[in-house]
Amino acid sequence: MDLIAQIQAVHSAKDSLLRYGTDSPLPAAQRADFAGLDYFPVDLRFRLAGELHIYGRRQQIQVSATDGTSMAMERFGRFVAQLEGKPFWLEVHRSLENNELFIMFKDATNGQSTYSGGRYAALSRLDNLTYILDFNTAYNPYCAYDSAYVCPLPPAQNYLTFEILAGEQTYGANLAH
Repeated sequence: MDLIAQIQAVHSAKDSLLRYGTDSPLPAAQRADFAGLDYFPVDLRFRLAGELHIYGRRQQIQVSATDGTSMAMERFGRFVAQLEGKPFWLEVHRSLENNELFIMFKDATNGQSTYSGGRYAALSRLDNLTYILDFNTAYNPYCAYDSAYVCPLPPAQNYLTFEILAGEQTYGANLAH
């Protein structure tokens, strides 16, 4: 299976989880009519290889959440890459629940074609020096589907000034605070 087909399969699996999964964040009343999420067309320009600069002193921090509270996460490092010749970096967090590395980010599409509260993307290791950030698999936090969920917000340093026209688009009403 080629990379584009793999990404499309991930999107289909998420749609199935949202409609049929017992732990779906969609309110039960919306599931029967749920026809799937809207995604930008897969564009491999948004699959970026870069370096992960792991912090020498990783620490648990409090990250602001959608309900005005905060949540504990590990501040892990910085992902450094380029998109179309523009260098940038994003802070990487590690989940205290499953040790997954992920990036919470905002870009110039938020509040227009994507969720105003920002999106998340997993960071995966390619080899000892290189990591992959594939914005084609960027996803909305659960609070984008149901305001009953509380979600961490991207830190200010993860606000990109350019558009990321990849991954999941807005779902329903914008519920971020």
